[in-house]
Amino acid sequence: MDRKLLVVSMLIVTGMFMTLLDTTIVDIVLPHMMSAFEVEPDDIQWVITSYMIASAVAMPVVGWLGGKIGNRNTYLLGIALFTVMSALCGVAPNLETMIVGRTLQGIGEGLSVPMSMALLFELYPPEKRGTAMGLFALGATFGPSLGPTLGGYLTEHFNWRWVFYVNLLPGILVVYLLTLLMKNNREKGIPPLDFPGFLLLAVSLSSLITALSKGNNWGWSNPKTVVLFYVFAVTTVIFIIHQLKTKYPLVNLDLFKYRFFAFPVLALTLFGMGVYASYFLLPLYLEKLREFPTIVAGEILFYPAAATGIVSIIVGILLDKKILSHRASIVIGTLIFIIGTHLQTLLNLDMSKWQIVALLLPWGAGMGFFFPALSQISLGNFTGDLLRQASSLQNLLRLVGGSVGTAISTHILLSSESAHFNHLSIQVSKYSPQVIEFITKWKQHLYYECSTVTPMLNAKAEAILGMLFKKHAFWHSFADAFTFATVCGILTLIFAVNVGGNVEKVNADSDTCSAD
Repeated sequence: MDRKLLVVSMLIVTGMFMTLLDTTIVDIVLPHMMSAFEVEPDDIQWVITSYMIASAVAMPVVGWLGGKIGNRNTYLLGIALFTVMSALCGVAPNLETMIVGRTLQGIGEGLSVPMSMALLFELYPPEKRGTAMGLFALGATFGPSLGPTLGGYLTEHFNWRWVFYVNLLPGILVVYLLTLLMKNNREKGIPPLDFPGFLLLAVSLSSLITALSKGNNWGWSNPKTVVLFYVFAVTTVIFIIHQLKTKYPLVNLDLFKYRFFAFPVLALTLFGMGVYASYFLLPLYLEKLREFPTIVAGEILFYPAAATGIVSIIVGILLDKKILSHRASIVIGTLIFIIGTHLQTLLNLDMSKWQIVALLLPWGAGMGFFFPALSQISLGNFTGDLLRQASSLQNLLRLVGGSVGTAISTHILLSSESAHFNHLSIQVSKYSPQVIEFITKWKQHLYYECSTVTPMLNAKAEAILGMLFKKHAFWHSFADAFTFATVCGILTLIFAVNVGGNVEKVNADSDTCSAD
């Protein structure tokens, strides 16, 4: 591989990695922000929600903006905006400033992530695009996976504001070096931006993501949640009608006419639901249920992320050498992912660190098979505006799918915990010999070891039993939520087996596609 091409590729992947890292690295410092800004949990959640909304709203603009100012400049604009806003978030004196910074950060991510995929796809010749998409998968999976680890380390050894300052040097280097090493090509005759379509989609996505993010706190039948879902449904319908009628649509819905694009993107949306469900659940299982330190939890999650990265590169090379077909890679990846998420349902209260790592490795490897092949085949041989549109649309649907998956897994986790607790309370009688023995032993321990007064012994022993019930109920609720991720994998398989085996070709002049 050409040395300059490799350097440029790694710079692009570094920028993308940095923006996706911020989707999870901030989660770990929210309690510190609450203390610093003196705000409530419901308010601090906007630090996450604003980033997701801004990223989703910015992605559809990539197609138009890339034509207007060039692909390289669009990517650099996203990275530069993200970097500058990282500095603002780092010095933010209050929640309002933080939300403004996070919103603009999200716009930077929304511009740079789809464009990084498009740039890598364009930089490599067709026979090397498997490797290119392997590099993309490497950055796309490592970022979210390493967020909790790096966030915990920076908070423990420095200050919570360093989760933002850590972006500054890499961001500056990426912008500076890519300005020197990459040429920017602008297109002529770019149509005007579909502003009405943009506003409709912005309202639609903002309503959906806010409802999904807040639904578990507000309640799914709360009037605010219901109204947001209604707004999402109405604006989405109007947006689709507008896109079909307008001369210059913001989103080219004709892309879904092509089998090589439609089936992979639908598979990606469902797969993203399962992936982000596990991304959300695993840190909670490790830190809240098993009470591993943040650094150890991050260490455990590093290994499946590494498996994804290594397998992605290998699979990309195998695709380029025609040893592995795209459909086979996607189906194999989905099957391994289904097995991996099923293994997650077996995680219990006693497993060691390395036993957990062993159960998580198939989950990571499955993603490594899935992403490079799907990314390559869904982009076909698109060029120009179609390439940017296809990249932004599939990244948008991945993000929306992830939001839906996180919301559903959260709901399952919370609702099934109380159901399991009630079930355990009914099934286990306090008069059973095992419970009586448990209470007796704890009363003896509390009396002799803790000097607890006699009138309090029974109440404290029963409270400990209740805590044990609650912990076991929480454990069983994780199994239910991980089962949801498995179901997402099974549904993905329906579309995965229908993915075309060959990459389609595009007629650049007419913007139409034809099969090989």
